[in-house]
Amino acid sequence: MENRKDQIIEAALKRFSHFGFHKTTMNEIADDLRITKANLYYYYPDKSTLILDVLIKLGNDVYAGEKEIVESYSGDLMKTMNEILDYRAGFTRKYYVLHICENLDWIKGLDINEVMQDFYQREVALIKSLYKKSITNGELIMEDVEGSACTLVEIQKGLGIIHTISDVITGIPNEDNVDKILESQKRALKLIFEARIASNK
Repeated sequence: MENRKDQIIEAALKRFSHFGFHKTTMNEIADDLRITKANLYYYYPDKSTLILDVLIKLGNDVYAGEKEIVESYSGDLMKTMNEILDYRAGFTRKYYVLHICENLDWIKGLDINEVMQDFYQREVALIKSLYKKSITNGELIMEDVEGSACTLVEIQKGLGIIHTISDVITGIPNEDNVDKILESQKRALKLIFEARIASNK
């Protein structure tokens, strides 16, 4: 059986992913769990702390799935990278409301910057490990592995922002944008890597 904090995070995630952070109340989360608000506040003194743990859970889940894909690399860099993008798009689609809300001003008072920086560093490290596998396999030609991994992560994140900026501003989700993000990110991969792949198998 999950511990109480895990149960709270799961209940909050269901609410947040449907209604967003702002429209979800602690009372609603407590009601969903059939516990008192006082009991909920015992574990989470405010909604911001709970949001942070929800984001950490999602970040960990995404990372675990992407790491599994990288570890299954079998000599085809583009296939592996496209699998990562497809996996991430599935996650973004499922939690799209959170995707467009994650940078709102009212949650910036959290230790969110540190958490997001950790996510970024983990993502860069994962891409670096994939590059190194591909280089060792003789598939990829690349000198600046660190810089290239940073750049790719930044490009992919930037493409996500370009296609969701109107949703972020209006707060009105349009999940069709996930397909636009995915298409743009795959085009970027092709543009960046076609000339670097040493052998097309």
